[in-house]
Amino acid sequence: MSVAHAAPVASEHIEVELVSENSALVPGQTAHLGLRLKHEPGWHTYWTNPGDSGLPTKLSWTLPRGFSAGEIAWPAPTRFKVDDLYNFGYTGEVVLPVALAVPANATTGSNVALAVEAKWLVCHEVCVPGKAQLKLDVPVATKALADPRYGLAFAQARLSTPLATLPARARIAGEHVTVTLATPGLSFVPDDALAAQKQIVASTPPRITRQGETLIVDFAKSEYFTGEPAGFDLVLTSRAANEPVWQGRAVFSNKNAVNSPAPR
Repeated sequence: MSVAHAAPVASEHIEVELVSENSALVPGQTAHLGLRLKHEPGWHTYWTNPGDSGLPTKLSWTLPRGFSAGEIAWPAPTRFKVDDLYNFGYTGEVVLPVALAVPANATTGSNVALAVEAKWLVCHEVCVPGKAQLKLDVPVATKALADPRYGLAFAQARLSTPLATLPARARIAGEHVTVTLATPGLSFVPDDALAAQKQIVASTPPRITRQGETLIVDFAKSEYFTGEPAGFDLVLTSRAANEPVWQGRAVFSNKNAVNSPAPR
């Protein structure tokens, strides 16, 4: 038996499809599904934090009893500048991976019907909302082989997913949020840093510097900042070939310093 793929759904300026990394589901193991997005040239969809405008892609699953799907494992996005706005998202062809927990009592030799409702916003000079009901029938077997049609897309998504969480501290100083990350053994200086949560830092590019084994990322504070959260996640990216993507979890360290002087 093989995965029975429904035909990709062609919508305005984008093609969407529910795909499986492997040819079968194995009882008691985690499988990986993905929403494949193929954008028309010049068009893009959005990351979990879309930036100054836009909406992230959303998935609502309908699964058999005992199966459960995780959240999207968001690949690192691209930063877009549209007029005076900065947005974060995806162009070209990309897979948004999702882990699927397969119950240990799944029946070998059976077929499992998986379904998801996908909602997205695709933009160029205008934005067009889209929605599709996507289905996939996957056999249950004692072992699974990689599906050659989508192996590369899943591999690329994995390469641009953050490797690990680096220890970080965040401090508010005037109209800035400065994050320091301890990076022992890592010599890279990322080209960009993006916050996964909204309304904490501005979407404009931060200033990134290195002092020994410490990275310093200086963001402008979001104009919608209303109160200091416990922390936020940031993704660090580099345009250098084969450079991994890293993630930091920035914990705020100055609860009462919202109006302290900005760094020079």
